[in-house]
Amino acid sequence: MKRSGLFAALLTTLTLTAFASADSIDMDDPRRTVGREDNVRIDAQLVKDTVTPGSPIGVTWQIENLSANPIAVADKVADATYDADTQTITFAIGAEVPQDGKMPHVVTVKPGEKKLFRSGAIPALSAAATRTSLAPPRYVQVKVSILRDPAAFANTRADEVLSDELFDKWFEANDSIFLNAVPVRFSSRESGHNFAGADQRGGGF
Repeated sequence: MKRSGLFAALLTTLTLTAFASADSIDMDDPRRTVGREDNVRIDAQLVKDTVTPGSPIGVTWQIENLSANPIAVADKVADATYDADTQTITFAIGAEVPQDGKMPHVVTVKPGEKKLFRSGAIPALSAAATRTSLAPPRYVQVKVSILRDPAAFANTRADEVLSDELFDKWFEANDSIFLNAVPVRFSSRESGHNFAGADQRGGGF
């Protein structure tokens, strides 16, 4: 692993350790966000509402299966990307595409069951986002990808290369749930100033 990759992994691990004691989501916290689609509900809460270049974002999230069938999620897969046009960081949990064609670690959620997870990722911010007040991150939107029909993968081990048939079934069974975006502050390490959007608070969370 490259030194930069090792450093990023260490930062993420430290962040996850810092909030590992959280065992629930505060439904009244302004950093909470929610999404529901086809009887699957996701509640998520940002660990903090400030984004800093090179620092990981931490999310505590809960999945509730209100459907009549089991679902599954790749709980250890998380990524954060930035769109300068919308000034939004998308925090993606789960796998839309199995990395390297291999089966990720998945957790099954039975009908009527709730499960709580914690994830962290470092967003790749552009130079424009980190050096100017014109296009800093203003929002974080959580997206969770789930498997609606995990039965086909019941006998597939984590890190096993998927056959072409199973790879196609992954796409067929995959569904992404988008949660409403949460306003965040942006703090540049160079200046230490908070930019536009620092005082925003979302409603209806």
